[in-house]
Amino acid sequence: MHPSRTFRANHRLRQERIQRNWRQHDLAEHLGATTLTIQRWEKGSHQPSAYFRVKLCTLFGKSAEELGLLPATTECASPAAEGSSDQRSVATAARSFEGRRWWNVPTPRNRFFTGREDVLKLLHTRLHPDQTPTLPQACALWNLGGMGKTQVAIEYAYRYARDYQAVFWLDAENDESLMTSIQQIADLLELPERLARERTQMVLAVQRWLAKNSGWLLIGDNLENGDLLQALLPPLHQGALLVTTRHPTCGPLAEPIELPPMSSEEGVTFLLRRTRRPAPAADQASSPEMTFTRSERSAAAEVVQLLEGLPLALDQAGAYIEETGCSIANYLQRCLHQRKHVFARRGTHGGAHAASVTTTLLLSLRQVERTHSAAGALLKTCAFLHPEAIPEEMFVVGAAHLGPVLGPVVADPYQFDLVLAALRSASLLTRHPQTQTFSFHRLVQAVLQDQMESAERAFWSQRVGRMLHAVFPEVELTTWSQCERLLPHVLACTTASADAGYSQEDIELCQKAGDYLFQRARYKQAEALFRRALDKQEPALGADHPQLATSLARLGTLFRHQGDYEQAEALFQHALSLGERVLGPHHLEVARLLTGLAALYADRGKSEQAELLYQRALQIWEPLEEAEPLEMARALNGLAVLRRNQWKYEPAERLYERALQLRERVLGSKHPEVAMTLSNLATVLQATQHYEQAEQLYQRALSIWEQTVGLTHPDVAYALNNLGEIYREQERYEHAQSFSLKALHLWKQVLGADHALVAYPLQNLAKMAQTQGNFARAEVLFRRALQIRERQLEPIHPTLMLTLNSLAALYLEQGKHDQAEPLSRRVEHLRAQHEATEHHDALTTLQAVAKLTQEQGKDV
Repeated sequence: MHPSRTFRANHRLRQERIQRNWRQHDLAEHLGATTLTIQRWEKGSHQPSAYFRVKLCTLFGKSAEELGLLPATTECASPAAEGSSDQRSVATAARSFEGRRWWNVPTPRNRFFTGREDVLKLLHTRLHPDQTPTLPQACALWNLGGMGKTQVAIEYAYRYARDYQAVFWLDAENDESLMTSIQQIADLLELPERLARERTQMVLAVQRWLAKNSGWLLIGDNLENGDLLQALLPPLHQGALLVTTRHPTCGPLAEPIELPPMSSEEGVTFLLRRTRRPAPAADQASSPEMTFTRSERSAAAEVVQLLEGLPLALDQAGAYIEETGCSIANYLQRCLHQRKHVFARRGTHGGAHAASVTTTLLLSLRQVERTHSAAGALLKTCAFLHPEAIPEEMFVVGAAHLGPVLGPVVADPYQFDLVLAALRSASLLTRHPQTQTFSFHRLVQAVLQDQMESAERAFWSQRVGRMLHAVFPEVELTTWSQCERLLPHVLACTTASADAGYSQEDIELCQKAGDYLFQRARYKQAEALFRRALDKQEPALGADHPQLATSLARLGTLFRHQGDYEQAEALFQHALSLGERVLGPHHLEVARLLTGLAALYADRGKSEQAELLYQRALQIWEPLEEAEPLEMARALNGLAVLRRNQWKYEPAERLYERALQLRERVLGSKHPEVAMTLSNLATVLQATQHYEQAEQLYQRALSIWEQTVGLTHPDVAYALNNLGEIYREQERYEHAQSFSLKALHLWKQVLGADHALVAYPLQNLAKMAQTQGNFARAEVLFRRALQIRERQLEPIHPTLMLTLNSLAALYLEQGKHDQAEPLSRRVEHLRAQHEATEHHDALTTLQAVAKLTQEQGKDV
C-alpha cells in the first residue's frame, strides 16, 4: 500500500449489507470473494476493483456512487488480498474489462462447484473465440431441472472470462425476464437506445452491437422459447452462444450437449465439500473432504446413488446436513424413511437455486401438464414402473386399462408420439428408439408418488397392475424374453401396491411373474411374489378357498427346490388337506398336489410315503393322459426317480422313457423339461455301466440347456455332476475334476453351500482324491458330504448309505478299523432296509464289512 494514500470506512456498503441481514461471510459468498476482502472494503483499507464494483452494483441494485465505491483516491486490491487462486484468476479476468465493464454475470462463482471437467472442456472447444470457423460457436446444455446446467454455465463464464472481450448474461426463462436482461446489456454498453421508449429500438441496438463486435460470450440461461433468442442474434456474428435449457433440441440455434448426472466420484466429493466440514488442522490435508472418515465417505456414496447424482438434490442434502448438524448416515435414513419432507425442504440458504428438489421437479411437471393433458396421466402411470427401459408396446397393448384420458392417446401412435415429445421437451423423459423404450429419472418418480395421498396412490398402482396383468404373457419357454422385458416393471408395481387392497389381477400378476422367476431359478425374488399373492388372498378369500391350495403349493415347490424341506412339507400338507376337503380326493388340482408332495418325500428319502402319493396321482392322471400329458409325464418322472433311488433300474428306465415320449410330443425335442428327463434317463444307464450311452444323453441335455436356460441354471449341474462321475469311473480324472467342480460351484452359488445336492459333487471329488492318494482331502470332502446329508435327509436315505460306505472304505484303506467299523455297520443296516444287494456300491460295502470282521475275528 502506498504510504501517501488515505482511506475512509465505507458505511454505505456496510449499511446495505446489514439491511439485508447478511454477515460479511454471506456477502463474500454472493460475490465469490473472501470475508477478509469484505472487511477491508468496509474498513476502507482497500477498494473494490472494477470487476467487483459491477458485481456489487448488480447485487444491491444501486450505483457505485450510492454504495460509496468511488472515492477520490482509489486503489486496486493486490492479488494477495483477493483470496484464493481461483478468486485471483477471476479478479484478473475482470480487470480486463476495466474501462468497458462488459460483464454482467449476476451470480457469484459457486465455491462448491465440483467436477464437470469433460463438459467444460467440450464447451471451451466449441465456444473458444479462436476455434476453427467451421465449428458452430453455439451450444445448448440441456437436461432435467436441477441437473446443474446454470452452475456449469456460471463456472464456464468465470473460468474462461479472459478469453472473451465481453460476457453477457440473459435470463431467458420468459419474455419479460429476457427483455430485462437485454435492457441490462444495453445499460452496460451505454447504448443511446437504452433510453428509448420502444423496446424494439433497444433490442435492435444490442443486436447491431453483437453484429459489429467480436470475441463476446452470450449466455442464455433457462431458455424456454428459442425463437426469442434467435430473433436477438444477428444473422452473422463473431461471438459465442451458450444456452441452458430443459429441451433436448433447439433447432438450428445451437448444438445440443446433454449434461449427465454427477458421477459417483464427483457426487461424493461435492456432497462432502457442501456439508462445510470445519477446515482441517495445519498438519492435515488441505482438502476439507479429506477430513471425512471411510464410513462417512461410504454413506456419502449411498446418498449419491440414492439421489442418482442430481446436483440440486446433493446440494440440498449438503445444506440439510450443515444446518441440522446430523451425520451423512442419518441423512440417508431420513431420505429412506421421510423422503417427502426431506425433498421438500430447501434450507435457509438456497444459494443460486433457491427452490427445493420437489418444487423444481413439480414446476416442470405442471408446465408439461398444461401443454398436453395426457402427459400428467402418463407420468403418474410411470411413477409405479421401473424408471429404466419402459416398453412402449406395454401401453399400446394395455391401453384399455389406462382410463379415458390416457388410454385413447397411447392407442394412437401419433398421439402417443406427441405426449412423449411433450415430456422430452422438459427433459423428463428419454426415449430409446432402438429398443422402443423410454426412461425417467428416479427422483421424478419419487416426487410424483410423494404428492399422492394413499387413495390416489392405490388407484394408480392398481391401474398399472391391471395393465401389466394384461400384457404379461403366460410363462412358457417362448415367452421368456417378453417376461424378462416386463419383469422390472412388475416388481416395481407390486412393491408400490403392497399396501393396496385385494385385486385378482394383482394376485395373478404376482403368480405369473413368480412362475417365471422360479423357472429361471431366481428363487428369492419368486418367493417374495408368491408370498405377496398369498398374503393378499388369505384375508380376502377366506381360509377354505381352493385358490389358497394352489398358492401354498407354489411356495412349497419353491422351498423344496431351495432345500428347505420342513417348510415345503408343511405347505404341501396344508395345501393337500385343503384341496381334498374343498375339491374332493379325485380333483385334478389334488393330483398336482399329490405329485408335488410325493416329489418332496422322494427327495428326503421317505420312499414309502412317496410311493403311495405317486400311485394316487397316477390313478387320477392315467384316464386323462391325452388331455393332460405333461402332468402325467411329471408323475411318471417322479416315480422313476423313486425307482432309481431304490436301485430298481429296469422299471425306472421304462418310466423315464414313457415320460420322455410324452414331453417330446408336447414340448418338442429342445425343451428344458425334456433335457431333465434325458439327464435322468442317463443316470440309469450310468448306474448299469452303459457309460457311452449315458454320456451321449448328458451331452444332449447340456446342449438343450445351453440353448434355452443357459449354463448358469442349477438344473445344468445334474448333467455336469454325473458326467464328472462317469469320467472318474473311466479314470479320466482331469475331465472328472473339471465337471465336478463346475457342478459344485453352480449348486453352491444358486442353492447355497448346505443344499443336499451339493453333497453329490463333494462325494465325487472325495473319491478322486482318495484314488490319487490324497487321503486327508478325501476325508474332509466325505465328511462334508456326510454332514450335509445327515442334516438335510432322512436317516434311511439311500445316498446317505453311499457316503457312509465311501468314508468307511477310506478308513479301511488307511487301516483305521476303529473309525471304519461303526460306519460300515450303519451301511449294512441301511442296505438291509433297502434290499440293495444288486447295487455295486452295496456289494462293495458287504465286502468291506466282511473284510473288516474277518480281520478283527468278529461275526457279522
